[in-house]
Amino acid sequence: MLNKDQLLEPLMSQLVIPAFVLDANGKVLIWNKACERLTNVKADQVLGTNRHWQAFYDHKRDCLADLLVNGNVDKLKALYSYHSDNNHFGVHAQNWCQIPNVPGHFYLAVDAGAIYNEKGKLIAVVETIRDITEQKLAQENLNRLMQDHVTPTFALDADGEVLIWNRACEQLTNCKAENMIGTKNHWQAFYDEKRDCLADLLLKNDTDKIAELYSLQIDDAVNEHRLRVENWCQIPKVPGHFYLAIDAAPIYNEAGDLVAVVESLRNMTEAKLAQEKLERLAQYDGLTGLANRRSFDQRLQGDWNLAERNQTPISLLFIDIDHFKQFNDIYGHQTGDNCLKAVASVISGQCFRPSDLSARYGGEEFTIILPNTDKNGAQVIAERVRKAVFDLHWEHSGNTAADYVTISIGIGTCIPSTGQTVDTLIKMADESLYKAKEQGRNRIY
Repeated sequence: MLNKDQLLEPLMSQLVIPAFVLDANGKVLIWNKACERLTNVKADQVLGTNRHWQAFYDHKRDCLADLLVNGNVDKLKALYSYHSDNNHFGVHAQNWCQIPNVPGHFYLAVDAGAIYNEKGKLIAVVETIRDITEQKLAQENLNRLMQDHVTPTFALDADGEVLIWNRACEQLTNCKAENMIGTKNHWQAFYDEKRDCLADLLLKNDTDKIAELYSLQIDDAVNEHRLRVENWCQIPKVPGHFYLAIDAAPIYNEAGDLVAVVESLRNMTEAKLAQEKLERLAQYDGLTGLANRRSFDQRLQGDWNLAERNQTPISLLFIDIDHFKQFNDIYGHQTGDNCLKAVASVISGQCFRPSDLSARYGGEEFTIILPNTDKNGAQVIAERVRKAVFDLHWEHSGNTAADYVTISIGIGTCIPSTGQTVDTLIKMADESLYKAKEQGRNRIY
Protein backbone atom coordinates (compact mmCIF):
# COMPACT_ATOMS: atom_id res chain seq x y z
CA MET A 1 0.00 0.00 0.00
CA LEU A 2 1.26 3.52 -0.82
CA ASN A 3 2.38 5.47 2.28
CA LYS A 4 0.51 8.65 1.52
CA ASP A 5 1.69 10.47 4.66
CA GLN A 6 5.35 10.12 3.73
CA LEU A 7 5.14 10.44 -0.05
CA LEU A 8 2.15 12.22 -1.55
CA GLU A 9 -0.07 13.94 0.96
CA PRO A 10 2.28 16.81 1.93
CA LEU A 11 3.01 17.53 -1.72
CA MET A 12 -0.59 17.31 -2.91
CA SER A 13 -1.93 19.48 -0.11
CA GLN A 14 0.31 22.35 -1.21
CA LEU A 15 -0.84 22.21 -4.83
CA VAL A 16 -2.97 25.16 -5.90
CA ILE A 17 -4.40 22.94 -8.63
CA PRO A 18 -7.33 20.73 -7.58
CA ALA A 19 -6.07 17.16 -7.37
CA PHE A 20 -6.96 13.78 -5.90
CA VAL A 21 -5.33 10.36 -5.79
CA LEU A 22 -6.93 6.93 -6.15
CA ASP A 23 -5.32 3.69 -5.02
CA ALA A 24 -5.15 0.55 -7.17
CA ASN A 25 -8.72 -0.32 -6.12
CA GLY A 26 -10.13 3.05 -7.09
CA LYS A 27 -10.50 4.36 -3.53
CA VAL A 28 -9.59 7.93 -2.67
CA LEU A 29 -6.22 8.25 -0.94
CA ILE A 30 -5.85 12.04 -1.15
CA TRP A 31 -8.27 14.92 -1.77
CA ASN A 32 -6.41 18.21 -1.56
CA LYS A 33 -7.72 21.58 -0.36
CA ALA A 34 -7.90 22.99 -3.88
CA CYS A 35 -10.17 20.09 -4.82
CA GLU A 36 -12.33 20.85 -1.79
CA ARG A 37 -12.68 24.48 -2.94
CA LEU A 38 -13.54 23.50 -6.51
CA THR A 39 -16.18 20.89 -5.62
CA ASN A 40 -17.36 22.05 -2.19
CA VAL A 41 -16.78 18.47 -1.05
CA LYS A 42 -14.60 17.93 2.03
CA ALA A 43 -11.81 15.37 2.03
CA ASP A 44 -13.34 13.41 4.94
CA GLN A 45 -16.45 12.80 2.83
CA VAL A 46 -14.59 10.89 0.14
CA LEU A 47 -11.34 9.56 1.62
CA GLY A 48 -11.29 5.75 1.63
CA THR A 49 -14.37 5.55 -0.62
CA ASN A 50 -15.16 5.10 -4.33
CA ARG A 51 -17.61 8.01 -4.23
CA HIS A 52 -15.35 10.71 -5.69
CA TRP A 53 -17.53 10.78 -8.81
CA GLN A 54 -20.32 12.38 -6.73
CA ALA A 55 -18.23 15.55 -6.45
CA PHE A 56 -18.45 16.04 -10.23
CA TYR A 57 -21.57 14.28 -11.52
CA ASP A 58 -25.22 13.73 -10.59
CA HIS A 59 -25.11 10.13 -11.77
CA LYS A 60 -22.44 7.49 -11.37
CA ARG A 61 -19.79 7.46 -14.07
CA ASP A 62 -16.05 7.04 -14.31
CA CYS A 63 -13.69 9.93 -13.78
CA LEU A 64 -10.51 10.10 -15.85
CA ALA A 65 -8.49 8.50 -13.03
CA ASP A 66 -10.93 5.55 -12.94
CA LEU A 67 -10.23 4.82 -16.61
CA LEU A 68 -6.54 4.42 -15.81
CA VAL A 69 -7.21 2.31 -12.71
CA ASN A 70 -9.53 0.00 -14.63
CA GLY A 71 -7.56 0.01 -17.88
CA ASN A 72 -10.52 1.48 -19.78
CA VAL A 73 -8.79 4.32 -21.60
CA ASP A 74 -10.69 3.33 -24.76
CA LYS A 75 -13.79 4.90 -23.14
CA LEU A 76 -12.28 8.41 -23.37
CA LYS A 77 -14.16 9.28 -26.53
CA ALA A 78 -17.51 8.28 -25.05
CA LEU A 79 -17.04 10.26 -21.83
CA TYR A 80 -15.16 13.43 -22.84
CA SER A 81 -15.67 16.01 -25.58
CA TYR A 82 -11.92 16.32 -26.07
CA HIS A 83 -9.16 13.91 -25.14
CA SER A 84 -5.52 13.10 -25.83
CA ASP A 85 -3.16 10.40 -24.64
CA ASN A 86 -0.07 12.00 -26.17
CA ASN A 87 1.08 14.10 -23.21
CA HIS A 88 3.97 13.24 -20.90
CA PHE A 89 1.88 13.09 -17.75
CA GLY A 90 -0.51 10.41 -18.95
CA VAL A 91 -3.98 11.13 -20.29
CA HIS A 92 -5.62 14.51 -20.91
CA ALA A 93 -9.31 15.24 -21.38
CA GLN A 94 -11.73 18.15 -21.37
CA ASN A 95 -15.46 18.28 -20.71
CA TRP A 96 -18.37 20.37 -19.55
CA CYS A 97 -19.36 19.42 -15.99
CA GLN A 98 -22.20 20.43 -13.65
CA ILE A 99 -20.62 20.16 -10.21
CA PRO A 100 -23.52 19.13 -7.90
CA ASN A 101 -22.55 21.25 -4.89
CA VAL A 102 -21.61 24.37 -6.87
CA PRO A 103 -24.05 26.36 -9.04
CA GLY A 104 -23.30 26.78 -12.74
CA HIS A 105 -21.57 24.79 -15.45
CA PHE A 106 -17.82 24.31 -15.56
CA TYR A 107 -15.50 23.37 -18.38
CA LEU A 108 -12.72 21.30 -16.83
CA ALA A 109 -9.34 20.31 -18.22
CA VAL A 110 -8.34 17.05 -16.57
CA ASP A 111 -5.04 15.17 -16.50
CA ALA A 112 -4.46 11.73 -15.02
CA GLY A 113 -1.22 9.83 -14.57
CA ALA A 114 -0.44 6.42 -13.15
CA ILE A 115 2.13 5.65 -10.42
CA TYR A 116 3.84 2.24 -10.42
CA ASN A 117 6.08 0.49 -7.90
CA GLU A 118 9.52 -0.92 -8.68
CA LYS A 119 7.95 -4.11 -10.00
CA GLY A 120 5.78 -2.19 -12.45
CA LYS A 121 2.58 -2.74 -10.50
CA LEU A 122 -0.01 0.05 -10.45
CA ILE A 123 -0.27 1.51 -6.96
CA ALA A 124 -2.06 4.83 -7.54
CA VAL A 125 -3.45 7.29 -10.08
CA VAL A 126 -3.19 11.07 -9.71
CA GLU A 127 -5.85 13.29 -11.28
CA THR A 128 -5.46 17.07 -11.57
CA ILE A 129 -8.24 19.41 -12.60
CA ARG A 130 -8.20 22.94 -14.02
CA ASP A 131 -11.25 25.14 -14.35
CA ILE A 132 -10.92 26.67 -17.84
CA THR A 133 -14.54 27.75 -18.17
CA GLU A 134 -13.69 31.37 -19.00
CA GLN A 135 -11.23 30.34 -21.71
CA LYS A 136 -13.78 27.90 -23.16
CA LEU A 137 -16.55 30.50 -23.23
CA ALA A 138 -14.21 33.04 -24.81
CA GLN A 139 -13.20 30.44 -27.40
CA GLU A 140 -16.81 29.60 -28.18
CA ASN A 141 -17.71 33.28 -28.51
CA LEU A 142 -14.74 33.81 -30.78
CA ASN A 143 -15.70 30.73 -32.74
CA ARG A 144 -19.25 32.02 -33.24
CA LEU A 145 -17.94 35.37 -34.41
CA MET A 146 -15.48 33.74 -36.76
CA GLN A 147 -18.01 31.30 -38.21
CA ASP A 148 -20.04 34.22 -39.52
CA HIS A 149 -16.97 36.15 -40.63
CA VAL A 150 -16.69 36.40 -44.40
CA THR A 151 -12.88 36.29 -44.17
CA PRO A 152 -11.36 32.78 -44.15
CA THR A 153 -9.95 32.38 -40.64
CA PHE A 154 -8.51 29.68 -38.42
CA ALA A 155 -6.98 29.67 -34.94
CA LEU A 156 -4.25 27.51 -33.37
CA ASP A 157 -3.84 26.86 -29.66
CA ALA A 158 -0.51 27.16 -27.87
CA ASP A 159 0.43 23.64 -28.99
CA GLY A 160 -0.28 24.37 -32.64
CA GLU A 161 -3.54 22.43 -32.83
CA VAL A 162 -6.50 23.88 -34.72
CA LEU A 163 -9.08 25.45 -32.41
CA ILE A 164 -11.23 27.16 -35.03
CA TRP A 165 -11.74 26.65 -38.76
CA ASN A 166 -14.54 28.88 -39.98
CA ARG A 167 -16.95 28.33 -42.86
CA ALA A 168 -15.18 30.84 -45.09
CA CYS A 169 -11.97 28.87 -44.58
CA GLU A 170 -13.83 25.70 -45.55
CA GLN A 171 -15.03 27.38 -48.73
CA LEU A 172 -11.57 28.68 -49.65
CA THR A 173 -9.72 25.40 -49.09
CA ASN A 174 -12.46 22.80 -49.57
CA CYS A 175 -11.35 21.30 -46.22
CA LYS A 176 -13.99 20.69 -43.56
CA ALA A 177 -13.59 21.94 -40.00
CA GLU A 178 -14.29 18.47 -38.61
CA ASN A 179 -11.13 17.21 -40.33
CA MET A 180 -8.98 20.04 -39.02
CA ILE A 181 -10.05 20.90 -35.47
CA GLY A 182 -7.90 19.19 -32.85
CA THR A 183 -5.14 18.36 -35.36
CA LYS A 184 -1.94 19.99 -36.61
CA ASN A 185 -2.83 19.25 -40.22
CA HIS A 186 -3.87 22.78 -41.22
CA TRP A 187 -0.87 23.02 -43.58
CA GLN A 188 -2.48 20.32 -45.76
CA ALA A 189 -5.23 22.78 -46.71
CA PHE A 190 -2.69 25.07 -48.39
CA TYR A 191 0.36 23.02 -49.42
CA ASP A 192 1.24 19.65 -50.93
CA GLU A 193 4.31 19.30 -48.71
CA LYS A 194 4.54 19.92 -44.97
CA ARG A 195 5.65 23.44 -44.10
CA ASP A 196 4.84 26.14 -41.57
CA CYS A 197 1.93 28.48 -42.06
CA LEU A 198 2.26 32.08 -40.87
CA ALA A 199 0.45 31.26 -37.62
CA ASP A 200 3.02 28.53 -36.90
CA LEU A 201 5.92 30.98 -37.31
CA LEU A 202 4.29 33.37 -34.85
CA LEU A 203 3.53 30.55 -32.43
CA LYS A 204 7.13 29.28 -32.55
CA ASN A 205 8.62 32.80 -32.53
CA ASP A 206 10.37 31.76 -35.72
CA THR A 207 9.63 34.85 -37.81
CA ASP A 208 13.13 34.85 -39.33
CA LYS A 209 11.81 32.25 -41.80
CA ILE A 210 9.20 34.59 -43.28
CA ALA A 211 11.46 35.78 -46.10
CA GLU A 212 12.19 32.14 -46.98
CA LEU A 213 8.53 31.09 -47.12
CA TYR A 214 6.68 34.17 -48.38
CA SER A 215 7.24 36.47 -51.35
CA LEU A 216 6.25 39.69 -49.55
CA GLN A 217 6.17 40.82 -45.93
CA ILE A 218 4.25 43.98 -45.10
CA ASP A 219 5.34 46.11 -42.16
CA ASP A 220 2.50 46.88 -39.76
CA ALA A 221 3.32 50.06 -37.91
CA VAL A 222 -0.01 49.97 -36.04
CA ASN A 223 0.45 46.54 -34.44
CA GLU A 224 4.01 45.30 -34.06
CA HIS A 225 2.80 41.87 -32.90
CA ARG A 226 0.80 41.15 -36.05
CA LEU A 227 2.42 39.59 -39.09
CA ARG A 228 1.27 40.40 -42.63
CA VAL A 229 2.50 38.61 -45.74
CA GLU A 230 1.48 37.81 -49.30
CA ASN A 231 2.23 34.74 -51.38
CA TRP A 232 1.17 32.62 -54.34
CA CYS A 233 -0.35 29.35 -53.19
CA GLN A 234 -1.62 26.23 -54.95
CA ILE A 235 -4.45 24.99 -52.71
CA PRO A 236 -4.39 21.17 -53.06
CA LYS A 237 -8.15 20.60 -53.16
CA VAL A 238 -9.00 23.59 -55.38
CA PRO A 239 -7.80 23.91 -59.01
CA GLY A 240 -5.69 26.92 -59.98
CA HIS A 241 -3.21 29.20 -58.27
CA PHE A 242 -4.21 31.73 -55.62
CA TYR A 243 -2.49 34.86 -54.41
CA LEU A 244 -3.30 35.15 -50.70
CA ALA A 245 -2.88 38.08 -48.34
CA ILE A 246 -2.33 36.57 -44.88
CA ASP A 247 -2.51 38.07 -41.39
CA ALA A 248 -1.55 36.35 -38.15
CA ALA A 249 -2.03 37.80 -34.66
CA PRO A 250 -1.38 36.40 -31.17
CA ILE A 251 -3.87 36.12 -28.32
CA TYR A 252 -2.56 36.37 -24.75
CA ASN A 253 -4.18 35.58 -21.40
CA GLU A 254 -4.19 37.90 -18.39
CA ALA A 255 -0.81 36.54 -17.29
CA GLY A 256 0.70 37.51 -20.63
CA ASP A 257 1.06 33.93 -21.86
CA LEU A 258 0.44 33.16 -25.53
CA VAL A 259 -2.68 31.00 -25.69
CA ALA A 260 -3.59 31.10 -29.39
CA VAL A 261 -2.78 32.56 -32.79
CA VAL A 262 -5.43 33.63 -35.28
CA GLU A 263 -4.66 33.56 -39.01
CA SER A 264 -6.90 35.17 -41.61
CA LEU A 265 -6.57 34.93 -45.37
CA ARG A 266 -7.84 37.05 -48.25
CA ASN A 267 -7.97 35.83 -51.82
CA MET A 268 -6.19 38.62 -53.76
CA THR A 269 -5.71 36.66 -57.00
CA GLU A 270 -7.75 38.95 -59.29
CA ALA A 271 -6.18 42.08 -57.84
CA LYS A 272 -2.68 40.59 -58.14
CA LEU A 273 -3.20 39.55 -61.76
CA ALA A 274 -4.51 43.02 -62.57
CA GLN A 275 -1.51 44.56 -60.82
CA GLU A 276 0.90 42.35 -62.75
CA LYS A 277 -0.83 43.27 -66.00
CA LEU A 278 -0.43 46.98 -65.20
CA GLU A 279 3.21 46.44 -64.25
CA ARG A 280 3.80 44.60 -67.49
CA LEU A 281 2.19 47.44 -69.43
CA ALA A 282 4.46 49.86 -67.61
CA GLN A 283 7.58 47.82 -68.39
CA TYR A 284 6.96 46.42 -71.87
CA ASP A 285 6.25 47.87 -75.29
CA GLY A 286 2.63 47.30 -76.23
CA LEU A 287 3.31 46.52 -79.90
CA THR A 288 6.39 44.27 -79.80
CA GLY A 289 6.29 42.83 -76.27
CA LEU A 290 9.92 43.80 -75.70
CA ALA A 291 11.03 45.87 -72.73
CA ASN A 292 10.15 49.54 -73.23
CA ARG A 293 12.42 52.57 -73.00
CA ARG A 294 11.76 53.05 -69.29
CA SER A 295 12.70 49.46 -68.47
CA PHE A 296 15.77 49.75 -70.70
CA ASP A 297 17.00 52.86 -68.89
CA GLN A 298 16.53 51.27 -65.44
CA ARG A 299 18.18 47.99 -66.44
CA LEU A 300 21.13 49.60 -68.24
CA GLN A 301 21.92 51.77 -65.23
CA GLY A 302 21.81 48.74 -62.92
CA ASP A 303 24.01 46.65 -65.19
CA TRP A 304 26.43 49.56 -65.63
CA ASN A 305 26.74 49.94 -61.83
CA LEU A 306 27.45 46.21 -61.47
CA ALA A 307 30.08 46.30 -64.24
CA GLU A 308 31.70 49.32 -62.62
CA ARG A 309 31.81 47.63 -59.23
CA ASN A 310 33.18 44.32 -60.57
CA GLN A 311 35.28 45.88 -63.34
CA THR A 312 33.76 43.62 -66.00
CA PRO A 313 32.94 44.52 -69.61
CA ILE A 314 29.46 45.54 -70.67
CA SER A 315 28.25 45.79 -74.27
CA LEU A 316 25.30 47.54 -75.87
CA LEU A 317 23.84 46.91 -79.31
CA PHE A 318 21.88 49.65 -81.10
CA ILE A 319 19.76 48.17 -83.92
CA ASP A 320 17.92 50.06 -86.65
CA ILE A 321 15.70 48.69 -89.43
CA ASP A 322 17.16 49.97 -92.69
CA HIS A 323 14.99 52.45 -94.65
CA PHE A 324 11.95 51.76 -92.51
CA LYS A 325 10.28 55.05 -93.50
CA GLN A 326 10.28 53.89 -97.10
CA PHE A 327 8.87 50.52 -95.98
CA ASN A 328 5.91 52.26 -94.37
CA ASP A 329 5.41 54.48 -97.41
CA ILE A 330 5.35 51.45 -99.76
CA TYR A 331 3.50 48.82 -97.73
CA GLY A 332 1.48 50.87 -95.26
CA HIS A 333 1.67 51.33 -91.50
CA GLN A 334 -0.26 48.16 -90.63
CA THR A 335 2.29 46.05 -92.51
CA GLY A 336 4.98 48.22 -90.93
CA ASP A 337 3.68 47.27 -87.45
CA ASN A 338 3.71 43.60 -88.44
CA CYS A 339 7.29 43.98 -89.62
CA LEU A 340 8.31 45.60 -86.32
CA LYS A 341 6.76 42.70 -84.38
CA ALA A 342 8.54 40.13 -86.55
CA VAL A 343 11.94 41.83 -86.17
CA ALA A 344 11.37 42.22 -82.41
CA SER A 345 10.60 38.50 -82.13
CA VAL A 346 13.82 37.62 -83.95
CA ILE A 347 15.89 39.94 -81.75
CA SER A 348 14.37 38.52 -78.57
CA GLY A 349 14.91 34.98 -79.79
CA GLN A 350 18.65 35.56 -80.18
CA CYS A 351 19.09 36.64 -76.54
CA PHE A 352 19.84 33.30 -74.94
CA ARG A 353 21.14 34.39 -71.54
CA PRO A 354 18.72 35.43 -68.78
CA SER A 355 20.99 38.39 -68.04
CA ASP A 356 20.59 39.87 -71.56
CA LEU A 357 17.79 42.34 -72.23
CA SER A 358 16.25 43.20 -75.60
CA ALA A 359 14.18 46.39 -75.77
CA ARG A 360 12.41 48.69 -78.19
CA TYR A 361 14.30 51.97 -77.97
CA GLY A 362 11.81 53.93 -80.06
CA GLY A 363 10.26 53.80 -83.53
CA GLU A 364 12.19 51.24 -85.60
CA GLU A 365 15.15 51.26 -83.20
CA PHE A 366 15.92 48.35 -80.89
CA THR A 367 18.66 47.63 -78.40
CA ILE A 368 20.24 44.70 -76.57
CA ILE A 369 22.07 45.00 -73.25
CA LEU A 370 24.83 42.40 -72.87
CA PRO A 371 26.29 42.35 -69.34
CA ASN A 372 29.72 40.78 -68.81
CA THR A 373 30.32 40.69 -72.60
CA ASP A 374 33.38 42.03 -74.43
CA LYS A 375 33.55 43.38 -78.00
CA ASN A 376 34.20 39.97 -79.57
CA GLY A 377 31.26 38.38 -77.77
CA ALA A 378 29.01 41.29 -78.75
CA GLN A 379 30.03 40.94 -82.41
CA VAL A 380 29.07 37.25 -82.41
CA ILE A 381 25.60 38.04 -81.02
CA ALA A 382 25.16 41.03 -83.36
CA GLU A 383 25.96 38.94 -86.43
CA ARG A 384 23.55 36.25 -85.27
CA VAL A 385 20.79 38.84 -84.96
CA ARG A 386 21.62 40.51 -88.31
CA LYS A 387 21.52 37.17 -90.15
CA ALA A 388 18.29 36.04 -88.45
CA VAL A 389 16.50 39.21 -89.57
CA PHE A 390 17.84 38.86 -93.13
CA ASP A 391 16.67 35.22 -93.18
CA LEU A 392 13.10 36.40 -92.65
CA HIS A 393 13.20 37.31 -96.36
CA TRP A 394 10.63 40.00 -95.72
CA GLU A 395 10.25 41.89 -99.00
CA HIS A 396 11.43 45.52 -98.97
CA SER A 397 11.69 47.03 -102.45
CA GLY A 398 12.76 50.40 -101.02
CA ASN A 399 15.88 49.02 -99.29
CA THR A 400 19.15 49.97 -100.99
CA ALA A 401 21.07 47.29 -99.06
CA ALA A 402 19.02 44.29 -100.26
CA ASP A 403 15.61 43.28 -101.58
CA TYR A 404 14.59 42.25 -98.06
CA VAL A 405 14.21 43.89 -94.68
CA THR A 406 17.68 44.30 -93.14
CA ILE A 407 19.12 45.87 -90.01
CA SER A 408 22.21 47.84 -89.13
CA ILE A 409 23.86 47.33 -85.74
CA GLY A 410 26.23 49.51 -83.75
CA ILE A 411 28.24 48.08 -80.86
CA GLY A 412 29.42 49.92 -77.78
CA THR A 413 31.67 48.11 -75.30
CA CYS A 414 33.67 49.23 -72.28
CA ILE A 415 34.80 48.45 -68.77
CA PRO A 416 33.46 51.43 -66.78
CA SER A 417 36.20 53.70 -65.48
CA THR A 418 36.42 56.96 -63.57
CA GLY A 419 34.76 59.81 -65.37
CA GLN A 420 32.54 57.57 -67.49
CA THR A 421 28.78 57.25 -67.11
CA VAL A 422 26.14 55.08 -68.70
CA ASP A 423 25.75 57.81 -71.33
CA THR A 424 29.30 57.01 -72.44
CA LEU A 425 28.20 53.53 -73.49
CA ILE A 426 25.05 54.82 -75.20
CA LYS A 427 27.07 57.34 -77.19
CA MET A 428 29.55 54.64 -78.28
CA ALA A 429 26.74 52.37 -79.55
CA ASP A 430 24.95 55.27 -81.26
CA GLU A 431 28.09 56.42 -83.08
CA SER A 432 28.82 52.84 -84.18
CA LEU A 433 25.29 52.53 -85.58
CA TYR A 434 25.77 55.72 -87.56
CA LYS A 435 28.98 54.32 -89.06
CA ALA A 436 27.25 51.00 -89.94
CA LYS A 437 24.63 52.95 -91.88
CA GLU A 438 27.23 55.18 -93.46
CA GLN A 439 29.12 52.15 -94.76
CA GLY A 440 26.12 50.73 -96.64
CA ARG A 441 23.69 49.28 -94.00
CA ASN A 442 22.90 45.60 -93.38
CA ARG A 443 26.12 45.41 -91.43
CA ILE A 444 27.70 45.67 -87.97
CA TYR A 445 30.17 48.24 -86.76
